[in-house]
Amino acid sequence: MVSVRREPEVPSEFWSRARGEWGSRGPDPSHVLKLNTERFLARIAWLAPACRTFGVSIEWSDQVAELVVAHRAERGRLDAVLDELQPLDDDALEARLSDSGFTRELRDFQRRDLGHLLALPHGANFSVPGAGKTAVQLATYSAERKAQRVEQMLVVAPIAAFEGWGSEAVASLESLPEIHAYSGGAIPGTAELVLVNHQRLLYSYETLAAWVAARPTLVCLDEAHRIKRGRAGEWGSTCLDLAYLAERRDVLTGTPAPQSATDLGVLLDYLWLGQGHRALPSDAFQRDPPPDLGHRIAESIEPLYARTTKTELELPPVCFEVIEVVPDRLQHEIYDALRNRYARSRTLTRAHRAQFRHMGQIVMYLLEAATNPGLLTAGSSPEDPGYFCHPPLSIGEASALADLLASYGAHETPAKFVVLAERLAANRAAGRKTLVWSNFVRNLEILRTQLSELSPAVVHGGVPSLVSNPDAPYSREGELERFRSDPDCWVLLANPAAVGEGVSLHTACHDAIYMERTFNAGQYLQSLDRIHRLGLAPGTETRVAFLIAPETIDSLVYERVEAKAVLMGEMLDDPDILTLALPDEEAFGEPVDTSDPNEIAAIFAHLRGDA
Repeated sequence: MVSVRREPEVPSEFWSRARGEWGSRGPDPSHVLKLNTERFLARIAWLAPACRTFGVSIEWSDQVAELVVAHRAERGRLDAVLDELQPLDDDALEARLSDSGFTRELRDFQRRDLGHLLALPHGANFSVPGAGKTAVQLATYSAERKAQRVEQMLVVAPIAAFEGWGSEAVASLESLPEIHAYSGGAIPGTAELVLVNHQRLLYSYETLAAWVAARPTLVCLDEAHRIKRGRAGEWGSTCLDLAYLAERRDVLTGTPAPQSATDLGVLLDYLWLGQGHRALPSDAFQRDPPPDLGHRIAESIEPLYARTTKTELELPPVCFEVIEVVPDRLQHEIYDALRNRYARSRTLTRAHRAQFRHMGQIVMYLLEAATNPGLLTAGSSPEDPGYFCHPPLSIGEASALADLLASYGAHETPAKFVVLAERLAANRAAGRKTLVWSNFVRNLEILRTQLSELSPAVVHGGVPSLVSNPDAPYSREGELERFRSDPDCWVLLANPAAVGEGVSLHTACHDAIYMERTFNAGQYLQSLDRIHRLGLAPGTETRVAFLIAPETIDSLVYERVEAKAVLMGEMLDDPDILTLALPDEEAFGEPVDTSDPNEIAAIFAHLRGDA
């Protein structure tokens, strides 16, 4: 805790600025502010120029002065790393791991990445999903603990990833530390590895921050792209504050910039206490960045991260297939009527920025109409993630669209459901389990009933985790295990928001079918690698199929996801990520990036019916 005391001569304008930057907590906020140390340091950049402007001087306590000096030293450490970094060679790496308690045999590319990360005071592992980042991070922690730099580790991760951390710790460590999946309350005094999800960190920040500050702690953000909003988002702001309490900071993500180049700046600022964005080219933050920006970003931040590419995993290639599913007559008429409705009711121009906030809802309705028009009058499910929530489509009783929707369920089964059932029957006959993805929970529940003879497992936001509900008779962990091990369970019906990160299914399943996708490229890339990752048996055929309704929003999503994958590949100097993203022959988060004018323009063009 830091106390900031105002002397009588300090101008009120200066003090108002201080209260705006640091908050107004304290017994007498007109004269004394009390704030967390991390908040004080995270928002200190304004102080020096404001002091010069208002002629204010500062008297520092010795303890706070030490904190400020350490904060400024981070800038020097970053500059030194950018200037020259020498990854550990094999001998040095072996010395760091020897007698550390880490016993797992790492692959060559994992050892290379570990040597790079241990040469850094704080590291980013941007290896593709499925490359074994968790094992490398456990090795990093073991080496740093042996060096007495840290004594414990906090991992901030989606709940779905907790299972993987536990199983990897068992497989990698000679002596298993006490692992505590935090769901509230006090942290056991014997806990050494604490797992917490982003939302719980937000609600229980004081408890977790105190645990981190009590002993030298490594704080690792798994699936770190989830904080890409930075200070504009609650998760990002909380993690950026927590960074100031950690002895070492690491980030893990295979999709570090799925939406834009500036997403990287947030991750780098977490690692380097607000300094990291300086490593990016200045024009990375322009609205219309130059075409060569991706390559220059990769070059400028290369010392700061380790990365294993898809090719280095030496996995058998994915067999992609695009299945065009032509809607039947009623569905086709419903989709056209819905699109025409938006085309008529809106001035479709980039200049009308106020309309952009409605774009996510419009995309939801178009995706529903292209997959299952029956969802339009139902709205989102209570189990859908917050960013996916939308009300039932508002339709006038006398409209043609209302008449079409009223008769739809009695006359047609959505064409994608028919094709899906045929595919699943063929896979069962061939002895192949199948993972079916849909963003709509109501679709998953409909399929649960329709596919009952395949004994489907179902995982979405409405299925509790044992972390949050240890006594749940029906849980995500139980459903995933049933899919992996039950010979009668042929299908997993999954929502990318619940299963798209941190879950490994590659030993049981080699087929995935996407009912529909959103514009969220990062979420798609994560979901794809649930079945295509390190550990696949040689010769395994992994098949991924996309159900696409031609001339609908499906086709536009396809094109936009490819464009984002191209940019991501450039930023990480890894062209192979294009193969990961989409098949060459066909070219988590929110369904649409409303900050991207090109994406908005493409949706407007689709509504207008432009080619």
